[in-house]
Amino acid sequence: MMGRRFFNWYFATPEEPRPWFKVIWWWEVRRIPYNLVVGLVGFISLLLFFLFITLAHELKPGEDAVEPLALMAAPFAINIAYTAGWMAELLLRIVWRERSAIVGPAFLRLGLSFSLVVVLLPAILWCIIGLVRSIGAV
Repeated sequence: MMGRRFFNWYFATPEEPRPWFKVIWWWEVRRIPYNLVVGLVGFISLLLFFLFITLAHELKPGEDAVEPLALMAAPFAINIAYTAGWMAELLLRIVWRERSAIVGPAFLRLGLSFSLVVVLLPAILWCIIGLVRSIGAV
């Protein structure tokens, strides 16, 4: 029940008309949940990535599985992309005024989906590589 209520709030279509600062507010109150979801899924994906790359015996002694700077840059990159969501909505409101209420939730769904695919991709790829190698070894 609580999950459904959160989901309905998170992707709720805002009432129109809204001034520009309410567009930004709509996005910014959703930033923390976005970061928590993407961060948690990213952390789980990172653990699975380490597991799968270890099982694939891909790393040589002393090699890193991940570039540490990339791990530190990822939160900044996803938040820059998140900010681009409300910027794009504000720009689209100028040219697509009659549909402006649906733009924010649509961009948020698209951005969250894309972010989750990006953070899951390394784990998925190394899982597939490991499966292919294990099938080839049989």
